[in-house]
Amino acid sequence: MVLTEVYRNVDDIPNIGSYHIETAMVKSDDLMKNILRVKTDHGNEYGIRLDNEDQILENDSAFKLGDKQLLVLSVIADEMIEITPRDIDEMGLVAHFLGNLHKPVQIKDGKISLLLDKVVIKMLDKHDINYELKKVQLDQPLEYLDLTK
Repeated sequence: MVLTEVYRNVDDIPNIGSYHIETAMVKSDDLMKNILRVKTDHGNEYGIRLDNEDQILENDSAFKLGDKQLLVLSVIADEMIEITPRDIDEMGLVAHFLGNLHKPVQIKDGKISLLLDKVVIKMLDKHDINYELKKVQLDQPLEYLDLTK
């Protein structure tokens, strides 16, 4: 079966307990894809091909399989670096370095998050920049800078 439209996010489905749910574990990178093949915890395989370019895959995206049946995507936690710059100068240094490496990042609440990378850790240690390693389940894929927005 090929699924072509995200029904809703699990959090937005009323009476979610009344549904039979199959879960497919995906990597955060898979959220950027429009075409994807998944295998569920029930052993079933499905194809996903989003017809609408405006739709995006997220953690907990749900697809209708039947009247009261859903396929739900669950993102596997990634090993991440969460950087907490002390001031705007340090933020600029980190942003410049990560931009030169073309790293996709997430910036939220004054913190920069990206996938674990040994080169980045060496740079952070060299410049004594605060960071923490965490296992994080991303809701959306990390993004590259898009200057056209």
